[in-house]
Amino acid sequence: MFIVEVIPLTILPPNMPQILSYFFNKKLERGAVVQGAIGNRIVKAIVIASTPLTEYKIGLKKAEFQLKKLSEVLLETPQVSTRQIKIALWLSRTYYAPLGMCLKTVLPPFFLKKKYPLTPETTPREQEKIKRKPGFMLTHAKGSLKNILPLIRSTVNNNNQVAIITPDNQTLEYFYQGLVKNFETLKVSSEMNNKTLYESWQSIQNGKTQVVVGTRQTLLYPFKKLGLVIVDDPLHESYKSDMTPKYNTPDLAAYIAEMNPERSREGSQRASASYGMNNCRLIYLSPVTGVENYFRIKNNVYELTYKTPSLPEIKTINMVSEIKSGNFSLFSREFKNQMLSLINPSSQNKKILIFSPRRGHSGIIVCQNCGYTAKCPNCDVAYRIHKTEDLILMCHHCGSTQRLPDHCSNCNSYKLKPTGPAGSQKIYEEVRKILYQNQITGIPVLILDADVTVNRTEEEEVISEITKPKTSILIATQMIFSYRYDIDFDSIVVMNADSMIQTPDFRTEERLFYQIEKLFDFNPKNFLIQTYNPESQAILIASQRSYKDFYEQELAIRQAFSYPPFSRLIKLTFKHYNRDRASKEARILAGKLKMAAIQLGLSDKIKITDSSPGFMEKERGLYSYNIIIKSLVGLSAYPAKSQDQTLQEILKFVPSRWLIDVDPKSLL
Repeated sequence: MFIVEVIPLTILPPNMPQILSYFFNKKLERGAVVQGAIGNRIVKAIVIASTPLTEYKIGLKKAEFQLKKLSEVLLETPQVSTRQIKIALWLSRTYYAPLGMCLKTVLPPFFLKKKYPLTPETTPREQEKIKRKPGFMLTHAKGSLKNILPLIRSTVNNNNQVAIITPDNQTLEYFYQGLVKNFETLKVSSEMNNKTLYESWQSIQNGKTQVVVGTRQTLLYPFKKLGLVIVDDPLHESYKSDMTPKYNTPDLAAYIAEMNPERSREGSQRASASYGMNNCRLIYLSPVTGVENYFRIKNNVYELTYKTPSLPEIKTINMVSEIKSGNFSLFSREFKNQMLSLINPSSQNKKILIFSPRRGHSGIIVCQNCGYTAKCPNCDVAYRIHKTEDLILMCHHCGSTQRLPDHCSNCNSYKLKPTGPAGSQKIYEEVRKILYQNQITGIPVLILDADVTVNRTEEEEVISEITKPKTSILIATQMIFSYRYDIDFDSIVVMNADSMIQTPDFRTEERLFYQIEKLFDFNPKNFLIQTYNPESQAILIASQRSYKDFYEQELAIRQAFSYPPFSRLIKLTFKHYNRDRASKEARILAGKLKMAAIQLGLSDKIKITDSSPGFMEKERGLYSYNIIIKSLVGLSAYPAKSQDQTLQEILKFVPSRWLIDVDPKSLL
């Protein structure tokens, strides 16, 4: 008889053990698939250890519980490797997520499908342990492939495999097309069907594939001998998972790169989360470092392997001065003149990008009599003005719409006026107006945003049109960044840059610089920023590109207020249809956590804020309240090692109905 320890493939409450024990009449290999009872449910589980009953007899006699027998063995042949179990354990401990959910995340989508049997992974040979610093390659899009090609070639020549992680499928395609002619290259993305993914899995596992280009799930594939991991655009928001476990892909890449292949040891089957450095190199490709990565470079943890080339000067246009001088257009005189010169019949194949921070038509509608603003009843946020056949009001969070009112519902006044930054639809109208006034025809004016291009086909049609060899104008939101490897623009103007720094989050200014630098990926000859506040410190830094000075100032501020990289942040969120219930639950938990921190003697290591409503208190009918925890232990030199047992002691008091977000994108 054997005691079998398993990880159930289901969500267990955080205060319940994540590894359960059963008994069975024979020894089962680690990675076998079984079924066991949890309460009245029968769930699938993965075996991680089998131990003879004789080693547990004394303990079991004193135990106040009774072990259950496994219901069924589904597959005795190991289907889950030690490597996969290690990754699941790391995800669970780093992001304080249910272990079963983490293991399900690690497993491929075709797991346990009859058509796609998995063969046990062979233990990779241990490589020479050479400590390598992660490299941070500052480079713009057009130079990325050229800069990393020598690294890829040398890695492949040493019979190692390369993984290139991209934030979206369009970037994936760029790297794939650039590498497939020279190497045995595969691409992996969630858009592929199970058959294709299974074939890729087998090819990577047996070592036939030299280079794998894919989205974040690529990191979880069974590389035979991984020698190089490259993460493109590590600051991209899509790298942070929205589903449990809410992991950050660049940090997972750091862990994968430094995992030490576990050698089989007779008599020891217990999964271990320990790891050591091996010969796998990690490179981040990015137009900017960001504050936290700059801190690591400064402290010699990351290595800056390439410096970005010189770029065109950024010119800032004061739109207040434009208004004072009689120009009430959305565009400055300089950009108008620039646009008209580029679309002149004598000019050929000129491309203009108008970057709009806002989609839709206008901002919000306000009553000039009483100041009332029309709000979405589901989200308690102001409607934005959009244009279909007529102007309508739309909520950007839940998508609800209503017709544009002709009078104020609060005071019955007819003095309703749109206010706020213009969106892409209004910019489109302004461009068409300028073309009409100057009697210019035949120039395509296109919009790329989530309202106009609602599916992949429409998006590709816009990109196909803008890449044709003729002069054209594109008005785009952040969606254009997915195509920064494919298109060049002669002129770029950023509309109302002030609206990009209105969010009261400590990373807002950093995001502005990030977007400005990504716009340089389009190789503009002219770059304009239009602003109504040219004295803004963020706008000045962006225009002068003096990021080092900003990073130094920001690090001093973050240290004073205990923000990353001098702490680790956890956002706890509770949502409920009743505001009073949400508020009460949040207040109670905040009090419990503070009391627990005092009793455990952790007050000097952890700061816990009072509960507060979210920046948008109500969304889709649910009221949200947040509690922020700052762990003053700080981030490790390696993000992959930033597990904190101190936080584990506190978070075990958080009920399962709360959302736990470690290293959140925003505190709002």
